[in-house]
Amino acid sequence: MRPTLFRLGPLEVRSYGVMLVLAFVAGTLWAMREARRRGLAPERMIDGGLAALAGGLIGARIVFVALDPYLTWRDLPFVWRGGLSFHGGLIGGLGAVALYARATRTALAAMLDCGAPGMALGYAVARIGCFLNGCCYGGPSDLPWATRFSDGGAGLTPPSHPAQLYASAGSLVIFGLLLLRRPGARAGGQLFAAYLGLYGVLRFVVEFWRKGYTAQVLWDGLTQAQVASLGLMALGVIGWFGLKGLARRAGRSSLDERG
Repeated sequence: MRPTLFRLGPLEVRSYGVMLVLAFVAGTLWAMREARRRGLAPERMIDGGLAALAGGLIGARIVFVALDPYLTWRDLPFVWRGGLSFHGGLIGGLGAVALYARATRTALAAMLDCGAPGMALGYAVARIGCFLNGCCYGGPSDLPWATRFSDGGAGLTPPSHPAQLYASAGSLVIFGLLLLRRPGARAGGQLFAAYLGLYGVLRFVVEFWRKGYTAQVLWDGLTQAQVASLGLMALGVIGWFGLKGLARRAGRSSLDERG
């Protein structure tokens, strides 16, 4: 744990904030690279990324406060009193990007496909920030890499699963899988749908380590994030195969018109 990286007089530089900035930079740079490869203007990914950052932070904080029984709406601006919800950030970020794409007449599906691998890369970096901050850890463990975290009081937890690092490593795997699936994702939006599904699987699994410690049970033994992740998995599968089917039908219609 190293929640504070360093101090400059009265200014305290937090590791979580620094890693969030690095996550945004890494994801945006990769999205720009994808945009060039697809023949899109890289500048659109910078502007779209900034829109997603603003909308994502707002959505992530609103959902986190709404689901935390110990926080009220008065705590909304104070991010250090709690944290951020990825699922809320995803909703807020998507909404902001959709508005940006509409305003600039940019294909939303193309922007999302360019951003999908970058999101996986950025998430891997951001979870390292969670590890340094000492939040989002798992239950007790006797594994050699188990780590002790602050328990919110004056003490430390017993050696526990560094669930943040599990999530980071898993997101890097998703990043690699998305790169492998790029040639097969011929319909606009397919690669983003694949990311939603794969992230849903990753988060669902990681929550088993966090359940009862830094993740609250919501329904039938499942945590809040696991319930949301089931929805993401469904959206990912439906989106991948649904968009693929639409692309096939569009291709057949085009051939019929030429014939």
